Amino acid sequence: MEILGLDFSDSQGDKAVVDYLRQMGARIEVGSAGVRVRGGSLRGAELDLNATPDALPSLAVVAAFAEGTTRLVNVPQARLKETDRIAVMAAELAKLGVNCSELPDGLVVERSAVRGGVVSGHHDHRVVMALVTAGLAAQEPVTVDTAEAVSVTFPQFVSLMCSLGAKIEMPNR
Repeated sequence: MEILGLDFSDSQGDKAVVDYLRQMGARIEVGSAGVRVRGGSLRGAELDLNATPDALPSLAVVAAFAEGTTRLVNVPQARLKETDRIAVMAAELAKLGVNCSELPDGLVVERSAVRGGVVSGHHDHRVVMALVTAGLAAQEPVTVDTAEAVSVTFPQFVSLMCSLGAKIEMPNR
């Protein structure tokens, strides 16, 4: 997969996800046009997310597919976002069969066979996008309620995911 237009010189901290994925074993090449992410064997890691609390939902999903244990730590402020993202991700991933547990300041996620199921996005755009992403590799379909929350920050999310091969149905659209 290639991500175009990612500016590593801007002040937005979320690009640290590239380094987190590298720590987990992803093969990543950064070029002038963008970032290329290639498959690889992911492994668990301890990641300090203090500077990037918005990354917790997506990294919790990645961790479910990484060999071993991943600890997402030092991010108590993730409890103060649109939802308590630590509690919400632990609960919703558990519904999909992911072995995870809450820490006061983060999550511990074990590699798990991600089943399908019905989960709640809790009206939180980042939680919805993370759970939809989990559904791409789940053994059965994943239904995410309150998925319309993605339109707040990423109205093209569904069409982009479909262009990548995802089968997403949005009722009442």
